[in-house]
Amino acid sequence: MDKRSQELIRYLSEAMDHPEVSGFELLEVLDIRSRLAPREPILMGNDRALLEKLDKRLLQMADVLLERISEVANLCEMRHRSHILPSHWWWYLDEISLSKGKAVDTSQE
Repeated sequence: MDKRSQELIRYLSEAMDHPEVSGFELLEVLDIRSRLAPREPILMGNDRALLEKLDKRLLQMADVLLERISEVANLCEMRHRSHILPSHWWWYLDEISLSKGKAVDTSQE
């Protein structure tokens, strides 16, 4: 893997260990993940596995991250202004959080 991809993955990994940071810093995490997206095809073995692990953590932490980000920005508005594609699912934490809530509500009925 190239050096830049390693740096981005390392940054993302370290940032995921500190979800208590400001919403602005968490927006940077989403941006870093977007910078990694076009590099995914060149990731091999352990690096691909690490990114998948980080993606799972992003999903698991969707509610917490959304809460912090919502203090400083509206994700829906940001997606529309920036023309974020659905393939960059990490920018859809609001919808992910909402769907997780619906799944929990449905399972409790």
